[in-house]
Amino acid sequence: MTLLSQASANALRAISLDAIRGFESSARHLSFTAAAQELCLTQSAVSKQVKSLEDVLEVALFVRGGKGLALTAEGRQLYEAARAAIAQLGDAVDRLLSTERVSIAVTTTPSFASLWLVPKLARFTAIAPGIDVRVDASEANANLEREGFDLAIRLAPAAPDETPLLRERLMLVAAPAVAARVRDVADLVRQPLLVFHDPAGRFPWMSWPEWYARLGLAQSARQPCLYFSQYEHVLNAAAQGAGVAIGRTPLVLPLLGSGRLEVVLPQYVSDGMTYRIVESPNARSGVRRFREWLESELAAEVLGG
Repeated sequence: MTLLSQASANALRAISLDAIRGFESSARHLSFTAAAQELCLTQSAVSKQVKSLEDVLEVALFVRGGKGLALTAEGRQLYEAARAAIAQLGDAVDRLLSTERVSIAVTTTPSFASLWLVPKLARFTAIAPGIDVRVDASEANANLEREGFDLAIRLAPAAPDETPLLRERLMLVAAPAVAARVRDVADLVRQPLLVFHDPAGRFPWMSWPEWYARLGLAQSARQPCLYFSQYEHVLNAAAQGAGVAIGRTPLVLPLLGSGRLEVVLPQYVSDGMTYRIVESPNARSGVRRFREWLESELAAEVLGG
């Protein structure tokens, strides 16, 4: 470690970092005007910074002439040192300010991902900018540990004595113009039905035959039906006035809130499946914060509903 002389120590105490930055920029551009533009200062302010350095060091750093600036021998010596010092300081500040990024992988159904999770992810990024989230949308229940997922958001039947994180509410929905034509149960048979195509029978709560049985209706083969393999397409078609759909909260809430959809025959609203969060035993750091945010957002849906 090099010990400073008393004269050097006194000089350094009298020199500001702003003056060093002003000098370094002026020396690099050989122009007070260009340095002022780079540092968002006036030309006069930069010139005064350089003059303050010259006064402390008692040497001229620039030759000022009609053709612009030129560095003196002392100026070149100080410029090399200032450039290296500013670069080293910048690197240190970058290291101190940068946070180690954390990446987590989440799996859930395509409909939950597109209609609920993805539109809300900006909220999570705002409170946890150091955590990257990868969303996998699939109807299959992935093996979290084997497939490298940290967390899953899944639908499951309600268990006895369970207090669910969130329980679906099922209802019939349609665009306002279509909803206005369905004043009682009998009016439903005259409207096109929007069907979530489920040939394997995995989602019986989305079955129109079951809804018709509950409503005491007989479905006619002449009633128009539109079939979709993705649930978000069912809701989008409903919002466009294509017919009546089976709505599920929380997925349908944004369209209801915006007025693009309305509940049809509200007396027949019923409970559906429950949402659960499953965490991998090998979950990475950052998952706890994401899970807390997710639980808070889902709890808000319960309170809001």
